[in-house]
Amino acid sequence: MSTHHCSRVRADGRHLRVADEVFHVRGVTYGGFAARRDGAAFPEHAVLKRDLVAIAEAGLTTVRTYDPVPDDFLDLAGELSLRVLAGLHHHDWRMEPRAGRAARRRVRDAGRQAVDAALESYAGDPRILALVVGNEYPCDVVRLHGAGAVADGLADLVSRCHAGDPELLVTYGNFPTTEFLDVEGQDLVCYNVFLDEAPRLRAYLRHLRVVAGDRPLVVGELGVPALVHGETAQAASLAAQLPIVDETGCAGATVFSWTDEWSVAGKPVQGWGFGLTDTARRPRPGLEVVSRWAAAGLADLRPAWPRVSVLVCAYNAEKTIDECLASLLRCGYPDFEVLVCDDGSTDRTAEIAARYPFRLLSLPHAGLSCARNAGLDAATGEIIAYLDSDAACHPDWLHHLVLSFDDARVAATGGPNLPCPGAGIVERAVALSPGAPTEVLIGDDRAEHVPGCNMAYRREALRAVGGFRPAYTAAGDDVDVCWKLLDEGRQIAFAGAAQVYHHRRDTVTGYLRQQRGYGRAERMLSGAHPHRFNRLGQARWSGFVYGGARIAARMLRPVVYHGYAGTAPYQPVARRRAEAAAQYGGVLLPLTLPPVVAGLLIMPVSSWALPVVATAVVAVLGYALLVATTLAVPDGEPRPVALRLLVAALHVLQPFVRLWGRLRGRPLSGPPPQGSTWSGDRLTWLRLLEDDLRARRCAVRRSSPFSTWDVAATVGPFLTARIVTAVLWRWQPAHRVRWSLRLTLPLLLAVLSVLAVVDLAVAAAGAGAAGVALGCEALLLGRRVRAGLAHTTRQVAPTASPRRASGEPT
Repeated sequence: MSTHHCSRVRADGRHLRVADEVFHVRGVTYGGFAARRDGAAFPEHAVLKRDLVAIAEAGLTTVRTYDPVPDDFLDLAGELSLRVLAGLHHHDWRMEPRAGRAARRRVRDAGRQAVDAALESYAGDPRILALVVGNEYPCDVVRLHGAGAVADGLADLVSRCHAGDPELLVTYGNFPTTEFLDVEGQDLVCYNVFLDEAPRLRAYLRHLRVVAGDRPLVVGELGVPALVHGETAQAASLAAQLPIVDETGCAGATVFSWTDEWSVAGKPVQGWGFGLTDTARRPRPGLEVVSRWAAAGLADLRPAWPRVSVLVCAYNAEKTIDECLASLLRCGYPDFEVLVCDDGSTDRTAEIAARYPFRLLSLPHAGLSCARNAGLDAATGEIIAYLDSDAACHPDWLHHLVLSFDDARVAATGGPNLPCPGAGIVERAVALSPGAPTEVLIGDDRAEHVPGCNMAYRREALRAVGGFRPAYTAAGDDVDVCWKLLDEGRQIAFAGAAQVYHHRRDTVTGYLRQQRGYGRAERMLSGAHPHRFNRLGQARWSGFVYGGARIAARMLRPVVYHGYAGTAPYQPVARRRAEAAAQYGGVLLPLTLPPVVAGLLIMPVSSWALPVVATAVVAVLGYALLVATTLAVPDGEPRPVALRLLVAALHVLQPFVRLWGRLRGRPLSGPPPQGSTWSGDRLTWLRLLEDDLRARRCAVRRSSPFSTWDVAATVGPFLTARIVTAVLWRWQPAHRVRWSLRLTLPLLLAVLSVLAVVDLAVAAAGAGAAGVALGCEALLLGRRVRAGLAHTTRQVAPTASPRRASGEPT
């Protein structure tokens, strides 16, 4: 074999690679066959050699088998530079009529013996692309034995393979009926998918790209039976299906199958004719289609590609920008330019960037948004792609980004950002902690937000919304642009294979500063986009946030759509309880703060304080313990205990730090509406204000004919905000807010005064709790009233008109 074929195939995030080159699986399935004279379930050596030579001559790189491969097969594969996706054959769940502990033990022992035998033959062998530890366990069998038991049994085999050969790729051959079966630890995700219609196949493969997460997705089987539909139809269907495999970001496929000679349990299967050749090995037209696909690449998916401008915005990035720019040199996209926007760095960033054949924009330090806008003004591409200076892109990154602009309504797109391999323990812990920049998906290929480290826009769409707002100096500008595009009716795509490796913060203080900045950005966004935030001041996402650690994933099994009696042909996960637990834990954790503060304040005078404080502290520590004990530590982690403790600490600290950032931030006002023609009608303003406050979940009351205020708003039992409005000279709107106490508060104070005579400690505790509640209510009501006034005032902001220009009074 050549040096290239002496290297093992490795997982590279959502792709595969050999050495430094991208590896696309271009393969066929081979078997099963009736046993030959030496007992191996393969043809005799002469037939085997002819088949493998013909497969290699067709330009294919991979052969998938369903049984352990004999030595002569491996030798021939090595000579022909073919990789083998090798299957196992052992006593499995399909052969156990009764569920129970004994059945689980028999299946486990048989699987372990098969794995050990395979490791004796395959360990360290570069000819083996991956080991497939099982294939298509039927849904009713999985339901009989329990999805958890089957998934854990397969995960045990995966772990055993890694223990015997840490670099061996391992997978399970799944299919749509058991899509919910998630095998922990598998290196790549393999699905057998038979969908003849191209639109349905495209949609389902995009869905599987999301299901696979940060692992490569390989289509283990696809094909068309020639004896059912005809040889011409088989070729036409394969010509439509195979490009979709590449377009949707799969790492490749193995076509079912090489030959019509096909046996199950030693008995030939007839009447289907899935083979690219018949039983006499005569080629069908489909073989030529597959051969053309094997020779093609991503660039062949489109006759022409639009020009792309890649903008790398950097500030004091000397540690990472070299890796970033080097990755762009490896991009295979046919027409792109790179602009490095140096935001006034004081280190060697500009010096390093000058070594590369890219344009360097030396800018005064003004923040991330200004750097992004400067790059936009200087760019010449039809599509503007942004890559952070601490990220490195995959060679196929730009191809997949551009492919996702498949609809004229799509104005923006983005891809996943994966943690960098080989990072230090703090960076590894941060990657498993909440708050990472990540996509928010509202569909398999549509998003509500894509992170700024990996995003792209149509140039005209980005300019139409005014680019990035300079007030967002470090974070929030990408969310602001995404929301403005959605508000205009545009769409945001998501390209699941357009991956970048993105460095997380490598110090705890750096991570906490980042989270505080994110909290401040959320507060700023709440003013510009008030309709997208809830009553607690948190962003109200329509989609799902992926990423971070799952809490208690083994205990909280996902909710699965099975259909009646488990007969649905597609059985996806409807909801992952583990992801919800992580998200709700971060939301609820700050709620322990008020009881602790109140308890500490009244502890000197009341014995009730200690249990309150202790309960809150125990809740926080219990959450940390849950995270530490249920964290799914990656295989090969050198310091698992330290990683668990650090991740648990970050899970506890992050919600409080982010809340502090939100409290310290100030909401931004949104841009004034275009073409406002308000003529000074104050009643129109009041109606807008009432509707806005109700949308913010305030109780709104109009004034009586005898009131000195216009609108009153409340959110709790203690306070009322009474708003007075006016229209000033030159049609300028003005307002004043008067705060008043509701009758509830004096009544509560009276009750506490009476209670103090009976038990001073209990009264003090009640007073402390009431004080905390009053403070929280004042903070919440004030924020909503200010936001409502700011929003409606912008809606009626004056623009030029003859009366206003002349200064005519009302």
